[in-house]
Amino acid sequence: MVLNHKLPNKAFAATLALALLCWLAGPGLRGAMATTVEVVYTASGKFASPQISGSDGLKLAGEPFKISIVASPSSVPNKAGTNWDYFLPLPMTGVVYSALFNRTPVDISSVHASIYQALGDTRDAFAATFPLKILGVYITVDAQMSLPAGTLTKPLIHPFTAVELSPENATVTYTDTSDSTVLAIAAGTLVAELSDTANITPAERAGQDDVGEAASACVPRIRRFALRDP
Repeated sequence: MVLNHKLPNKAFAATLALALLCWLAGPGLRGAMATTVEVVYTASGKFASPQISGSDGLKLAGEPFKISIVASPSSVPNKAGTNWDYFLPLPMTGVVYSALFNRTPVDISSVHASIYQALGDTRDAFAATFPLKILGVYITVDAQMSLPAGTLTKPLIHPFTAVELSPENATVTYTDTSDSTVLAIAAGTLVAELSDTANITPAERAGQDDVGEAASACVPRIRRFALRDP
């Protein structure tokens, strides 16, 4: 007796092979996509008006803002001193408002943000710097914040409670090729919070992950996003 049956078509064979590959590589992929705990540094508030100095070509004075930088608690500092650590590069996202466009929110992002943290006897220091393209202009942003002593328990990446920002302890400088504008923060907060919802690594945000293609093939509905790299 001869059994008459059809061989699987190419699409079915490819699907079967992919399913087998995902089954064999499952533990590794699951580990790569596992939820991770990260620290999210968020500064939000409103810039003072007028600006301290500069032309404020982007018309940010008097407008609200929100900036978030994500870092892993296990991050190793690129540079370190006896009481300070410096971390680079880190992903940043945020939104600012400009009077140039009737206060329409403008999304900003960078994969080259840095964080500097230092413990002091009377004040702790926190600084964040990043390049980005906003409203068609390439700029470098440098935020300097003075925190009450004891806010930072260590210079490494770690959460801390919200600190109020004001013209007395926080300034933001943005610089382009022809001008540098210094803005005070009229009112706002800086806080560092643990988050277990950010299950995409900084490498994936930059579009440079090694297992992303395999993960997307095995689970087509996984949404991976990449921050714009200025």
